[in-house]
Amino acid sequence: MSGGRGLGVGLCLVGLAVLAGPAPAFEQPVSAFASNVGKRPSSDEPAPSVTLYVVPDGRALLLTDVLVANHGLEPGPLYLADSKRTLCSIELLQSTLMNNPTELHTLSNPHTTFSTGIPFGPGEPVVATLAGGTRGVDVTITGKLVAAPRVPRRVVLPGGKGGEDADEDGDRSPR
Repeated sequence: MSGGRGLGVGLCLVGLAVLAGPAPAFEQPVSAFASNVGKRPSSDEPAPSVTLYVVPDGRALLLTDVLVANHGLEPGPLYLADSKRTLCSIELLQSTLMNNPTELHTLSNPHTTFSTGIPFGPGEPVVATLAGGTRGVDVTITGKLVAAPRVPRRVVLPGGKGGEDADEDGDRSPR
């Protein structure tokens, strides 16, 4: 009988695992694309921002690469930000000095690749803004979704003082 009971418990556990479904992946690759970021009729207007991606709740995005296709040869820079602050500034039209046998030449690459490790938190947008341009650029970002770091919660022990109680009694002298 004990063999049948163990088999029943094993089948029950397998059934629960099947009902629960697969565990969420620890890391998940993500990419996003936007064309004509920063395109506007004139440079007198403010630079428009474009939301490339919004990080799901409970996850964090580790941004690994940014590719900018700058066909209009915009001077830039391109800013990447979340809802609170600018996290990255990418210089566009980076010049390369080429040494030829007879003279030096300057080459400007319209495609900029930037490798990074910038984290974006749960629920945060990845926002791109092109400063100093009117024709716009194409932006592709890649990264991976990872488990969001847990925020420690304040622990209040029974009988202990916490938060507001501690502030009220802080100016009393012990008896």
